[in-house]
Amino acid sequence: MQRSIKTVIFITMTAALLFGFLHLFVPGINFERLHIFLFNLCSGGTLILVYTEKKPSFSIRTGVFFLLSVCYALSAFFQLYPLAIALALVLAAIVETVRVKAFSFFPVDFFKRSPSTSIKFHQAALLCLSIGLIISSLVILNNEYLRLVSAPKLTLDVFFLGFSFPVSLITLSLMFGMMENNDSRTVAALKEYSFWTVNLGVIVFFLFILAGLLLAELLIALTLFFTVVLVFAIYVKTGARRQPRGFLTSGSLFLIMTAVTGIAYILLHYFIPEPPGGKLLLKLHALISLYGWNLSGLIVICRRHDFPIRLNSARMILFHWFIVTIIAPLGFYFVGLAVTAVAAYAVFLWMVLFSGGSSSGEFPVTLQ
Repeated sequence: MQRSIKTVIFITMTAALLFGFLHLFVPGINFERLHIFLFNLCSGGTLILVYTEKKPSFSIRTGVFFLLSVCYALSAFFQLYPLAIALALVLAAIVETVRVKAFSFFPVDFFKRSPSTSIKFHQAALLCLSIGLIISSLVILNNEYLRLVSAPKLTLDVFFLGFSFPVSLITLSLMFGMMENNDSRTVAALKEYSFWTVNLGVIVFFLFILAGLLLAELLIALTLFFTVVLVFAIYVKTGARRQPRGFLTSGSLFLIMTAVTGIAYILLHYFIPEPPGGKLLLKLHALISLYGWNLSGLIVICRRHDFPIRLNSARMILFHWFIVTIIAPLGFYFVGLAVTAVAAYAVFLWMVLFSGGSSSGEFPVTLQ
């Protein structure tokens, strides 16, 4: 991937975490939308398209997508909702042109045995991204103008968190792309189970959140937890032993920790409406999901043609965990640690994105 693209991604991702802490310095303004969009949609969505097109640089479509996604993030932040609705529909159309060119209009591969699980997750990531953009325009239309559906938790900020799901799916695609293809019937069946459980489970989980059904949320969360543990076990057993394995293994552990913190948060709220430490747990959950699990996959996408890269993977992964699980969560309560977290995160990103590589193309693009 060209240095110019990595520079754009570096700036956008660093700005994302910065906006996550900016409320500490500018009280009274909620920067959550910029924090979420700059990472998930602008960085993650753009990298998904770049990965799908298999090009080392921005095509016209991906370049336009990135610019319009930034405009969408700003319009949502400044509550310019008519513009946000229009931009969401244009962005969805761009994603669909990329998806249809790479796959097909109707996702028939989901219902076939022959396409690999990696390819299925790849197309699911694109489809989820376009559908999410379309639904976001409908949510804005409902909440700000029509008010046809009334649900206390159907807020824009809650819905916008769903844009992390496409990035999760593309990271799962990378993991399954690293696994051996000569599966036994049992392993093949478990992979198929994982694909459908993750995709349908998250959708059902989101519906239960909107309905406020805590017990149902807990049951789905437990199901997803066992599924991600299953995926991790298959990956450890069959994953190719190359340098990307370390980053994706670390990402898998972040994902398991995301599931554990999510279940813990649901349990706390089931017994105590406003549990002490609940906000810190929720912040930790969000940070691990975005800047731990999702970032691990995006790093592999950015460096996929450079592996093996001249970098001590173990030290970088430990540094990554230190930032995400310790400095960043405490940064929401201590201004000094917030500044430290952003600085450390920028150093980590710079090192993993710009360290020298072999340009051997060791890690293959999984799309056939």
